[in-house]
Amino acid sequence: MRRFAVALSFLTIFRLPVSGEITASDSGGSYACFPIVGFIVGLVAYIAVRLLHSVMPPALLAAWACVLTTLVTRGFHLDGLADLADGLGGGYTVQRRLEIMKDSATGAFGALALILALLVKTCAIYSLIETGNWLVLATVPALGRFAIVVCAYKSSCARSSGLARAGMEYITGGSLLAAAFLAVLFALAPGVKEAPILLVSAVVSGLFVRGLAHRSLGGVTGDVLGSTNEITEVLLFTLSACLYH
Repeated sequence: MRRFAVALSFLTIFRLPVSGEITASDSGGSYACFPIVGFIVGLVAYIAVRLLHSVMPPALLAAWACVLTTLVTRGFHLDGLADLADGLGGGYTVQRRLEIMKDSATGAFGALALILALLVKTCAIYSLIETGNWLVLATVPALGRFAIVVCAYKSSCARSSGLARAGMEYITGGSLLAAAFLAVLFALAPGVKEAPILLVSAVVSGLFVRGLAHRSLGGVTGDVLGSTNEITEVLLFTLSACLYH
C-alpha cells in the first residue's frame, strides 16, 4: 500500500497519506504499481464514456476523454513528450539536447509532438467509442505505465541527479515482474485475442524509446519516461482502433 500510495501521488492528482519520508527505495518499489495507477487514470475516461455516451456526440466525448485523463495526470507525461521532442529536434549533441530538455519553455518540435499525439489519441478513442470497445480506454493507460517500467529497468540515467535517477536505481526484478503480471491482467480485460498484441507492443515501445534515449542522450531521464507512456498510448490506441474496426 505504501508503494501504491507513492505511485498514485507521483503520477496523478490523487493523494494518499504516506507516513515518514519517501525514500529512493520507496520510489523504486512504486514502479511495480505503475500499471494500477494507469488503469485508474483510464477508468476516469471509461466512466465518463459510460455516463455520457447517450447524451454527447462520440467525437466530442473522445476529446473530453483525453481532457479528463490529462487533468488527472496534470499533463505530466505530455510535458515529457514535448521536452524530448524539443531536445531531439533542436539539439545536435548530447549536452545540447539535455540543456534544451531542461528548459521549461516549449518549442516548435514540442508543440507539434503534443498536437499530433493528442490528435491521434482522440481519433482512436472516437473509433473505440463508436465500436463499443470502451474497456480499452482503461487498458491502454495501464500498459503505457508498464512500458515506463520496461524503459526504466536497468537503464543508465542521463543526468547525475533528478527525480528519475533516485527511483530508477532501486527498481528490482521483482518490481518488473509485478508490473508485468498486472499488465497481463489489464490487457486481458477487453479481450483475450487482442491481449498478446497489446502486451508485446507495449514492451517493444518501451525498449524502443529506451534505445533511442541511450543513443541520443546517453541514458534515460524523467522526460524520456514520460514520453514512453505517451508514445506507447498513441501506438496502442491506434492498434486497438484498427483491431476492433
